Amino acid sequence: MMAFAEGRMIGQWIGRVEGELPATLRVEIEDRGFGLVGRAYLFYDRADLPGFLFDINFAKGETLRTKVVTIYLRPAGGVMTVEERQAAEAYIAANFGSGMPSEIDVEFTSSGSDLTVTWSGIAPVLSDTAGVAKRVWRLIQKAPVADERQQGIIPMKLSDPKGVSALTPRTDLTSWDQFRHWATGQYPRNFIFRGQRQPFKLTSSFHRTWRKNLSLWINQDIELLFGAVAEHLKYPLQLGNLQHNAAIWSILQHHGYPTPMLDWSYSPFVAAYFAFQEANDANVSPRIFIFDRVAWTNRYGKAGFTVDAAPNQLVVIETMPTGNPRHAPQQAISTVTNVADVEAFVRAREEADGVTYLTACDLPFQSRPQIMRELELMGITYGSLFPGLDGIWGHAAPDSGGLGGSSFAAVIRLIRVAAFSLVGDSHESARQPGLKRRNHGYASENAQNLWPRPKALR
Repeated sequence: MMAFAEGRMIGQWIGRVEGELPATLRVEIEDRGFGLVGRAYLFYDRADLPGFLFDINFAKGETLRTKVVTIYLRPAGGVMTVEERQAAEAYIAANFGSGMPSEIDVEFTSSGSDLTVTWSGIAPVLSDTAGVAKRVWRLIQKAPVADERQQGIIPMKLSDPKGVSALTPRTDLTSWDQFRHWATGQYPRNFIFRGQRQPFKLTSSFHRTWRKNLSLWINQDIELLFGAVAEHLKYPLQLGNLQHNAAIWSILQHHGYPTPMLDWSYSPFVAAYFAFQEANDANVSPRIFIFDRVAWTNRYGKAGFTVDAAPNQLVVIETMPTGNPRHAPQQAISTVTNVADVEAFVRAREEADGVTYLTACDLPFQSRPQIMRELELMGITYGSLFPGLDGIWGHAAPDSGGLGGSSFAAVIRLIRVAAFSLVGDSHESARQPGLKRRNHGYASENAQNLWPRPKALR
């Protein structure tokens, strides 16, 4: 059994439940200084079965054994209403006889990147045809008529966002000339592109920080940040509206606040700019990710969705440009995800579907002068991608890092500190952001520096 102080349970963990009803379990745990806080989500492969949510809390110093309450979720995500839950219970009763335990005893043990969840609970025998048959059989066998005890062990693996990408670069796109020729031959908007100065794993800025509990981020951080963002917008945005939520998140993302979004561009050349603009290591090839938006959206696209209490997902969304003058010149598009290791998630889907969705192009650092010169001739510069005074500053002094003095960025930096007053003890002042290009969310490998950690964690 693992004690709290060891801290090895912190992170996002994903495991499979095998058997007659295969399912996926995702556990998200973060250390808030006063204890471990997180959630577990269970979703079955069968779309006709509900999902389940379990809140997890451990006080400081406790061993990792607790009791969790079962909350019913819609198969595609979102908490069920009372009526929906009653209908789900009736469906389970008609097909399986016994339901999900209302409370479950769970114990967590970990070793390195492995986590084991041991659980047990009393499942009610429901009053339906199958349930009655079970009770009659027990009477025939002179066995006591009682609810059933269920138990099991679920092995899980750490979904690790750190490290270098495991994606092998394309062999047909190894030079700038090859990439330019290929890119200009593609139909516009079929693919989306993301540039990174190094081949780090494809991971959202949120998942690169010490934060892991996405539900807390949505219900606490965004509630706090909304007021600060709304003051700077002419168009009224409302929390709870899917398009408005995405617009708010996009604004935060472009000003360096960690979100579960990934920035992409419809333009392969805008992505190339972000890959090479601050590339400074001659031994490392900047990377351009190429994502088949059409194929992925045809298979996994969603018109409306829940981000946190949902199955593992990566959703392509086009956000409103409201309050974000950089949206149009960057030809911006985003993905939203609730998984830390996006590449591993996409790779699993590729293996299951027999389709390649995600590829990568690594171009030589030595081509940087030629690439940046050609991009400038195309009109792709810091000034064009970041309209306004900040863009002029960055264009005139490209080593300045861009939006260091923006009043809005300063507000966002202050909010990073204020967000923690909602959830824990006193905290130190915000550190300076770790993103050199912190105004647009690229180079997110340093995003862990954007959130100050509670004093108890340092």
